[in-house]
Amino acid sequence: MADKTFCKSCLDTVMVSEEVIQELVREADEEISKIVTNEIYSARLTQCSSCEFLQYGTTCSYSGCIVRYRAKFKNKGCPHTGKPKWDRMMGE
Repeated sequence: MADKTFCKSCLDTVMVSEEVIQELVREADEEISKIVTNEIYSARLTQCSSCEFLQYGTTCSYSGCIVRYRAKFKNKGCPHTGKPKWDRMMGE
């Protein structure tokens, strides 16, 4: 177990491979009506990249989400309840 990094509430490792992330993003891209534009997606990722809760370059330690996946969706916002970096897009 010493070779894995665990989240305090996770049962498995929090490290996610690039292949898994790419597959998640590809699947999200199939739902065109549910995803944001590339411009908004890039802006969201920029906000996440400077956030103190980003771990391993992939995971939000505030919520446990994979940021490159969550940032794709219109109905998702930054999970930080106190000071969100970006908002969900209501009714679009």
